Amino acid sequence: MLCICTTFINLDNRSVTVKYFIDTHDKNKGSFPAQELSEEQFFEQFDALEEAAAKFGAFGHAAHVNLTEGKAFCFMSGPDEEAIRKAHAAINLPYDSITEVRRVTGADMRIPQTVKARKLKAG
Repeated sequence: MLCICTTFINLDNRSVTVKYFIDTHDKNKGSFPAQELSEEQFFEQFDALEEAAAKFGAFGHAAHVNLTEGKAFCFMSGPDEEAIRKAHAAINLPYDSITEVRRVTGADMRIPQTVKARKLKAG
């Protein structure tokens, strides 16, 4: 799978490649608090994750959460998976998985015209 990444220049004038990740949390697997969190409590925890992430060159973009079921899917970016792991460890926040992802739209998945034309001729 190809990774769509962003490269930018940081304050030290070094080029840094940013990768994107989704990490998962599930109460049934022990990676989300057993008691139901309020929205305020969840935001406090996500704020703490963002603060910790910054120390490892990572950033928390968003979370999709169901507080009643105790599940969360966090969208983060950073230089590598290890930075995401370290951010979670820094605030003692367990997770089920961390998966490197890329944004995919219909345009990203289209077959290049040359391949499409060859398939039409062949078949």
